[in-house]
Amino acid sequence: MSFMLAPYETPGGGLARAIREQAEKLKAECDEAKLGPDFDANAFAHKARVRAKKIRAALRLAKPLIGAKSYRAGNRWWRDAARELSGLRDATARLEALEALRPFLTARIGSAMMRRLTERFEAQRSRTGVRAPVSAFKSHVWSAGDELAPDLPSGSREDMVAAMGETYREARRAMKAAMKKNDPLLLHEWRKQTKYHALQARLLRTMFPELLMDRLVAARRLSDVLGEVHDIEVVLEGARDWEEAPEGFLDVLEERRLALIGEAHAAGEKLFREKPKAWVELLAAKGAKETAEVQVEQT
Repeated sequence: MSFMLAPYETPGGGLARAIREQAEKLKAECDEAKLGPDFDANAFAHKARVRAKKIRAALRLAKPLIGAKSYRAGNRWWRDAARELSGLRDATARLEALEALRPFLTARIGSAMMRRLTERFEAQRSRTGVRAPVSAFKSHVWSAGDELAPDLPSGSREDMVAAMGETYREARRAMKAAMKKNDPLLLHEWRKQTKYHALQARLLRTMFPELLMDRLVAARRLSDVLGEVHDIEVVLEGARDWEEAPEGFLDVLEERRLALIGEAHAAGEKLFREKPKAWVELLAAKGAKETAEVQVEQT
């Protein structure tokens, strides 16, 4: 089933099912991952980290149902699992970022310099081991046995409103911090929190369709723009001491980065313009309206 709650599911039932599906798929992918010559460790790492992020987004929504202590334990477990692959993923992300920027950079530094920069990043990736991080991740996942998904009580719309409100607050706070200072770590945190907000909107879009359908699209777009900013930052980091860099290379990238940050600021101000309390009240009101409409249809 798609990564969303079905109209007939309770919040707890739908979240437990979504977590279980992602965990079972991940466990199957770990079982199938054979560290041979044909194994694509980079694709495995990317998919595994995406599944872990989906599970953590669902766990955030489940926090009112399982309590803060259980949530922290589950979130920490999945965070630690994903971190086993972070080194492998970072080395690949630099090449992927360069590929995303290829049309922009080729027009400014030429094909020959792009080829040299690509070779530089490929050499950096070749120095990153594959076997150790993949094996560590698989062992982490297998260590949980069949306890990868929690049992959840039914829950209510009110529980989901509270949980989404908390994530909205975190994303808005991260945005405010990033807007004060265009620091890469702060921008990365804003992107991360926006992704969680988008994933939760995706999970609950059938429960609050009037408000979350358009919000899901807008949050994904903002995340994509912040992703482009991150692409530039990882390329900048990898090329910081590049002795062959053509004159003005770093300046061109920084100019593009600042333009994208301006675009993200405009999108973020629109997406997170309401204060958290006001947005929670709006979500609750939409939920109450949709519940009343369903009750009328059933009578």
